[in-house]
This record gives sequence, structure tokens and C-alpha cells, in this order.
Amino acid sequence: MPTASFTTKVGSTADVRPSRGEAVVVHEPETGATLRTKGRLYLLCEVSPPGPAVAVAREVAQLAEQEYYHDLSAGIEVSLRRALRQANRRAAQRLRDHRGATLHVACVVVVNTEIYGARIGAAQVFLVRRARLFLPGGEPGELADFVHRTTPRDAGSLGTEPDVLPKVWRQRIEPGDTLVLASGALVEGFGADELKSAAVTLHPSAAAAHVHNRAVADGVVGSDGAIFIELSRGGAAGRLAPEPAPVVEPDEVVIAERIRSGVDAVWRRRPRIGALVRRVTAPVTRLGGTAVGVGVELLPRRRAALPRHPDTARERSRRQRRAVSLLAILLLLASVAVGAVAYRDYESTRAERDYRLSMLAAGDLITSAHALVTRTPPDPETARSRLLSASGKLDQAAAYPLADRDQITALRTDIGSLIDRIDGVAFDTSRLDAASRPTALIGTANGLYVADPGAGRVWHIFGDPLQTAIIMQTGTGGVGAPVTLTSAGATVYALDAAGRLWMSAGDQVADVTPPDASTWGERPMLATFGTNLYVFQPAKGALLKYESPDGRSFDAAIPYLAQPLAPGSVVSLAVNADVWLATTDGQIQRFRRDPLKGTVARIDFTPRWSGPAVRPTLIQALETQQDVYLLDGAARVVVELAQDGREIARYALPPALPPATAFYVSEATGVAYTLHGTKIAATSIQR
Repeated sequence: MPTASFTTKVGSTADVRPSRGEAVVVHEPETGATLRTKGRLYLLCEVSPPGPAVAVAREVAQLAEQEYYHDLSAGIEVSLRRALRQANRRAAQRLRDHRGATLHVACVVVVNTEIYGARIGAAQVFLVRRARLFLPGGEPGELADFVHRTTPRDAGSLGTEPDVLPKVWRQRIEPGDTLVLASGALVEGFGADELKSAAVTLHPSAAAAHVHNRAVADGVVGSDGAIFIELSRGGAAGRLAPEPAPVVEPDEVVIAERIRSGVDAVWRRRPRIGALVRRVTAPVTRLGGTAVGVGVELLPRRRAALPRHPDTARERSRRQRRAVSLLAILLLLASVAVGAVAYRDYESTRAERDYRLSMLAAGDLITSAHALVTRTPPDPETARSRLLSASGKLDQAAAYPLADRDQITALRTDIGSLIDRIDGVAFDTSRLDAASRPTALIGTANGLYVADPGAGRVWHIFGDPLQTAIIMQTGTGGVGAPVTLTSAGATVYALDAAGRLWMSAGDQVADVTPPDASTWGERPMLATFGTNLYVFQPAKGALLKYESPDGRSFDAAIPYLAQPLAPGSVVSLAVNADVWLATTDGQIQRFRRDPLKGTVARIDFTPRWSGPAVRPTLIQALETQQDVYLLDGAARVVVELAQDGREIARYALPPALPPATAFYVSEATGVAYTLHGTKIAATSIQR
């Protein structure tokens, strides 16, 4: 007896709408050998909460599919378990960059007459058999009613443990079975009974669409991903099935047909009503026609035409000259029209030729600039001049009516990216928001942070390749437009335009404004040392110290300068073991704490320059760094000083960019980051 075969009908929410919180794999091999040995694979990988980690879910799902079909000689259970273990290891590696995100996976394999299933996390595998909902049991061939489910979870989610050994459940197929793979959020918010009802009453595609629409209407939070797989007997069995029994019409149908046939026969013998109507109306029609003819005869007639006088030679010559003149005028007008059309065609052809030549020249200049930048050694100045020439060619091309705006915009974007590469620009915040106007820049071990009051956000820039996130946003939780930043370890503090101090630690944002913050005045300068906060008031020339045990709650302000400075004389503040101030007259003042008085007093500090004297506009002195760094925005230079005032090195900034308004030096990576308008440049400080 031949082995029974089954056909599948598949429907998933991925066919209804673009994926936003899960990755779906539906693989049905077309090769007979693969279909017999490995079968069909259906996999659902859920992301909780939905977000950027969906890219990791797609990568994990593709890896699981590749690993499962890698070895055709391995058994189903061995291949499926190995594929899930590889997916778990990959998820553990990739989820380090996505804090708070978790992955849950459920998969089934349909091969010959058996079903193999496995899951990790909250995603579920259901079997609908004879209108009842079952869960895979703990042993092969075991089914557990959903109402009395007791199946334990081996792992909370994919990637939480470095190595897991998932259980693989096996069950023989019965015709009419339906498999349902559903995300944990859908089961929690939608209900397993609703899934069973959709699987029993609807086609798999219609069931997936129904589940998605209901999830949207019910406000299900998280992924609403689901796969419906209907199994039915197919193959040779369908071809060998007996002929269907003849259909016998019911008695009432037969009686109705007889009545309808009789009525049709009577209707076919109806009298010709049209001929009868014509015979009745014929006298009236003739009378009307006669009346109309009499009325026409009574109408007034035109006057009879009299014979014309014979034409003379003068009249014939006049008519001939008139005709020749008219023909000449028509010929002139036709010539002018033809000339206008020819000239317009010539101008159009010339404009198209000039446009194409301009675009071709711009493309060649951009390609040449790319080669000059990437070769060894690079030639940035020649590349810059060619990019400027290419920009001029694009300006010429944009003036033509037939210009392709999208192509020109793409080439301008390429020129801007290449110029940024020449200038050492690592990131441009205007790509995130057209209203971007950043004012402050700091760094931690987690990346860079930019205060952007124009966009009303604090940007977090991290990773390789660079990624961005928003840690604070105006209007969210009462946060105002951020104007300045400081950090303590991995904690970031932001002062908004309303004078409130906000702390961001992890994914939490809290208001930590000291009670007397209203006395700080306009544009105070912030610095941290340990968990303490230091605030310099430019209008008063005073430095306040706020002690804190945890960096969240601050004690009353302590005047920290023994003698206040002149108002408006300080441009930058930094604190490590000492207090460092950069003044408007280009001095660097160093203050040290007096343990007896509890305040700081100025100590001698004289920088020993190895080149022209520097007028610092910003100063950086961190407790985790040995040296002090100065930014001279006008001179476009970053200077590294030792604690004793000896100049160690100078690092020139890109000359083509505007003067730097903020900077951060990372000794760990050997890079000095400077803010030029909306662009962040990265300058190497490796010696």
C-alpha cells in the first residue's frame, strides 16, 4: 500500500501586512528528495517589544532555516535541535546591542506523515484536531488539552541562556489537522479560543487576515504574528478516489421546473402586440403627416434669383490677385510655423544634449574624487576641487526643464557624503532632523550624547556602524529643550531651557533638579565629580557644589569658591580632583580644595606651550583621564596638557568646517570628537 501523502494550505499575517514585530519563515522545498527527508519548515520568531531588534529576529530565523537544511543525512530531531541551538547562540550575541528586547521562537516541520514541533520562550505551537485545541506534550505522540496545559518552558526567551537543549515533540498527522504558530503577545491579548475558531471556520489566508484585523481592533500590545497550516490528504489518493454519486434533484425542484416550462410555452404563443398597435395608429399617422405638409407649403418662400451680369476681365484679374495674395499669406504663415517647430525641436535637442553632458561630467568628477579619496596615499584637496566642479555641473543641469530631480539629489547627497569623509565628519545630526541645532557634546563608555535644542532631543550615537537613539525628548514627561550636558560614569545629566535638571540612566529619565536651581541664572555651566554636581553661575562668578549619595537627590548648595570671580569672565568649567576654569582672556585657572575650609582656592598653574599660545574656549578634565584637553575654536586646534602644565600634543581640526562649538576627547579610542554646526568630526589623537 503506498504511503499516504498530505498537502498543505498556509496563511500568515506576514502576507497581510509588513512585519513589525516578528520574522516568519515558510519554506516548502520543491525538490522531492529534500521534501521526503527534511519536509516543510514553518518558523515564527517574535520580538518583544517590537522595534529595531526585528532585524535580529530575521537574521536568527534565516540562520535556523539554513542550519536545518544544511545536512540532508541528519535526522529531523537532530537537525531541528541543532538549528535552534545555533539560533539561540546568535541571538545571545546580537541582543547585547538591543537592551530590553527578547526573542521567542516557535517552529514545526511537516515531513511525510509526521509533525515535529519545538519552541523557546512565549511563542506557542497549537494543534487543532477534530475542533479541539491541543498543545504539544512532554513526550513524542503526547497531546495536552490547552485548558489543562502543564508543559514547562525550558528557557524564558531566545538568547537569555548561552546554551539550551530544546525539546522536540513528534505527532502523526490525521487528515483535517490544522497547525497554528502564534506569538505570545497574540495568545495573551487575543485568546487561544479565538485562534481555534479562526482555524476551524476559515481558510488559512482568511484566518490570518481575520486574526490581524481583530488584533488591531482589540489593541493587542506587541506582535500579532501567526501562521495557519491546514493539512489534508493529497497526492495519488485523490486521483484514485471513486466517481462521485449522481445528484438527485429534490421533488420541489422538479415541480418548479415543470411550471416554468408551461409558462414559457404560453408566452411564446402571445399575440404580436406591435403589429396590432401599428394597424390601430396608421390613420392618425397619415393625418398628422398631411397636416405637416400643408403647414410647410404655407411658409413664405425665397425671392427668385435673377441672372448675373457676365464677368469682366478686370473682375477676373482682381479675383486672381486676391487669391494669389491669400495663398502667399498662407504660405508665409505655414513657413513661420514650420520654422518655429524646427527651432523649438533644435533647442530641445540642444538642451537635452547639454543636460546629458553636464550630468556625465558631474558623474565622472564624482567617480574621480572617490578614487582620489580611497587610494593610498589619498589626495583630499584634489578630490575636494573636483567635487566642487561636480557641484557646479549639477547646478547647470538643474536649470534645464527636463532635469531628473531625483538623480541630481542623489548625486548631491553623494558629494556631501564624500566631502564629509574628506573633512573627517563622523555624523551629521541634520540627517535625523532638519531643525537640528546641537549645542553640547559629551561621551561615556556607551557612546556620544548630543544636546539638540533645535530638534528638542538628546541624541545617543553609538555602535559600528553608527546607530542613533533618543534618550530625552521635549514634551515627554515634562522635559524641555536640552541646552547643556554632563555625565557621571554611564549616567547623563541634561539641563533644559526651563532650568530643570534631568538624569538618564539606562532607559529611565528622572527629574533631579535641586531645590534652589532657580538661582542659577542663564546658561549655567555643569560638571560632575563622583556623584557630586558642580554648577558655575557666569552672571555671579560663583561655583556651587551639590553633594549626593546616589546622584539622584542632591543636598543644599555649598559655595565652593573662596573668592567669587568677576561676572562673565569664565567660558568653561571642568572638575576632576581639582577645579579647572577657562576665562575670557585666555587664562586657565586651577583650584584645589582646602580640607580645613571646605572650599577651593586658586593654585599656581602656568601652561608651557610648545607653539603659539592657545586661547581655550572649552576645557575637559575628567577623573578617568590623566591629561587635560583644551579646545581653541578660532584656531581650530585641540591641545593636550599634562597636569603640570606641559604641552604634550596639538591636534589640528578640519579647516573646511565651521569653528568647533563643543568637543569630547576619548583616550580609550584615541579620537577627539568636535561639533561643527550640525556635524560631528572625528580627529585621531594617536601619537
